[in-house]
Amino acid sequence: MTTVKRKEPHDFLTATPKLPNRRWAKFMLWSRRLNLLGRLEVLLSVLAVVSAIATYITMSQQSAPTEVTSGQTLRVLLAINLALLLALGVAIGRWFVRIWSSRKGMKAGSRLQAKVTGFFIAIAIVPPIIMTVFSALFLEFGIQQWFSEKIRFALNNSLEVAETYEIEHRVNIEKDMLKIAFAYNQLNFTQQRDQITLQRVAETALSTRLLSELVIIEQPPGEEGSILAGANDGLAFTTPRIATNLLTRASTGETVISANAESNKVAGLIKLSGFFRPTYLYVSRDLSPQVLGYLSATRAAVADYDNLEGQRSDIQLQFNVVFIIIALLILLAAIWIGLWFSGRLVNPLSNLVDAADRVGQGDLKARVPTVSSGDEVGTLSRAFNRMTDQLAKHQDALIEANAEMDERRRFLEEVLEGVSAGVMGLKQDRSVFLPNRSALNLLNLAPDDLMGKDLTKVVPDFSNIIEQSEQSAEGEAKGEVQIDVEGEIRTLMVRVFAERQKDNAIGGYVVTFDDLTEQLADQRTAAWADVARRIAHEIKNPLTPIQLAAERLKRKYSSEIKTDAKIFGQCTDTIIRQVGDLRRMVDEFSSFSRMPAPIYRETDIADVTRQSVFLQEVAAPDIRFSSELDGDFEKIKCDGRLIGQALTNVLKNAAEAVEARVSKDHKAGGDVLEPGFVSTTLTQIDDKTIIKIEDNGLGLPAAQKARLMEPYVTTRSKGTGLGLAIVRRIMEEHGGSVRIADRTPIGARVVLTFSHQVLEKRAEQAEEIDKTNKQPAAAE
Repeated sequence: MTTVKRKEPHDFLTATPKLPNRRWAKFMLWSRRLNLLGRLEVLLSVLAVVSAIATYITMSQQSAPTEVTSGQTLRVLLAINLALLLALGVAIGRWFVRIWSSRKGMKAGSRLQAKVTGFFIAIAIVPPIIMTVFSALFLEFGIQQWFSEKIRFALNNSLEVAETYEIEHRVNIEKDMLKIAFAYNQLNFTQQRDQITLQRVAETALSTRLLSELVIIEQPPGEEGSILAGANDGLAFTTPRIATNLLTRASTGETVISANAESNKVAGLIKLSGFFRPTYLYVSRDLSPQVLGYLSATRAAVADYDNLEGQRSDIQLQFNVVFIIIALLILLAAIWIGLWFSGRLVNPLSNLVDAADRVGQGDLKARVPTVSSGDEVGTLSRAFNRMTDQLAKHQDALIEANAEMDERRRFLEEVLEGVSAGVMGLKQDRSVFLPNRSALNLLNLAPDDLMGKDLTKVVPDFSNIIEQSEQSAEGEAKGEVQIDVEGEIRTLMVRVFAERQKDNAIGGYVVTFDDLTEQLADQRTAAWADVARRIAHEIKNPLTPIQLAAERLKRKYSSEIKTDAKIFGQCTDTIIRQVGDLRRMVDEFSSFSRMPAPIYRETDIADVTRQSVFLQEVAAPDIRFSSELDGDFEKIKCDGRLIGQALTNVLKNAAEAVEARVSKDHKAGGDVLEPGFVSTTLTQIDDKTIIKIEDNGLGLPAAQKARLMEPYVTTRSKGTGLGLAIVRRIMEEHGGSVRIADRTPIGARVVLTFSHQVLEKRAEQAEEIDKTNKQPAAAE
């Protein structure tokens, strides 16, 4: 049976929003690719300018201010202007936010863009403000002209003239109507009932009074009226229509005068008093239609003028609002154009600054987007790209050349590192730029102590030879130099080569030097060994007969000599004792000249050192001996007897130096500066075993410091000068080294150094020699 997993509701809830998000992401990518926002901003700027022009044209086509402020089209345009104003404000705000974020982030070109933008805004803001101010002032002055006293006076005068014309016709027709009414009232009863008389009077009055129409109307109350007589200036007589209110007013005895603009007539109605029944006289006279039109237009103009004068502040406010909106619209459009233009101007420069910064940091792949324009900015961008291409090519060539030079330099350094001599390269100012390892070791300096430093200041002893090379025509000089390295005197053979340029100026130096200390000591040691061997051979032979002769003289003649027997015994004893001293000295010469070959065995160097210290503690109980020999020390292959002899010689010399210093302090009559002590320290570092012996004795003599380990060099009266020479021979046989230096503040320091690797090789070589020597003996 197959089970179907039901999908939880929350799965649908979490899955459905992905589709709109993807669509929105696609839309954003599409808009960025097409620069949709930029295109919309351009469209908004164009629409803003078009809308401002349309608003201006619409306002200029209206005839009256009220039409300008109340037109539906203008309202629509103002709404569009406001919408465009808000949209442009948002677009400009987006530009300002972008500029502010660039300035805050110290983006390349942000400060220039801010300055250019401020400059364009300052230029763009002036014309709309000037236009708005002048428009408001022009409107103010225009409205003042519209509602000036002259205009008011002219309108009032025009209205008065038109109304005077109408009033004059009213007065004239009233006068004529009263005279005609008087004529009818003077008729007797018979005449009043005679229609012919009435008609004749009407026609006479019509012609003499220049009336358009004259009618005698009998109008009893509640009955229909009848015309008793009538005349007009037309071809046919028409019954006039008289308003009821006029008849009502006339029935009260009032003289009614009215003007009818539609019929262009002024008419009068009066009740005749001499008639039995209510009878009315109606007269009318035609008016000029043009004059009446002027009168109507003048009244309308005055009414409109009064209306506008009442709305003066509202009109002025509305016009100013329209001007401000249009000015803001033009201003924002100009600001956006300025921002767009500054962006077009600054963006290539910002790209150049950014690319130049990247090139300055070493990124020669930086390129500026190509500008299609043919102006200086585009030319500069293309020139920058060409420059970076050339720089990249040159850099590749330089990298290849540097790689080749590095390879050569490494080869040279490897060669120099393998050279035992010290080699240093100096610049023109004598500063060191290339020391090899041997040079650092021989001078006991760190690389930082030499690199970039003046060699004559670091090692002043080299100054004379460097100056000699400068003065030499070949640019070469050499000589021996003795330097003090941590209290140890070393003899160096120094050679200096001064490199001269074409103008004979010195371009640099090459300094090489070898340590001749060991070589000179070996030469002296070999010479003294040969001398010792010869002396031992020449002196040892006669010593035995001399000693035997002296002993025989003492035995045979000591009893026979009666006079000065004591002197005779002292002389023979002196001869025997001095012969013994000479024999011991000859034995030392012999042992020095024929040092036995070391026998290499696994030796506990700590135990050998401990035994040597113990022997000296017993021999010199007044001196404090201290040793740091605790620890797990590795055994080394060496000749323990010879090493013990070397340590004994060193410790004995140290003890004698301490005793001499203490005795000297006592003889001087002062306190002992420091109790006598001899310290011994054993350390093992990597493949080296180091034994350091320090004392606070007299120290090393300055005059003979460099020759203390040579044979027969001693500062003591009874010393043979072979102790340290033997130590040196023993250390050389073991492939080690011995260094003697001063101790601060007083005393001396001796350091014995053994290399485990060298001892292993020496032991292997000794075994091979032993095997080689045993093979011929076994064959015999």
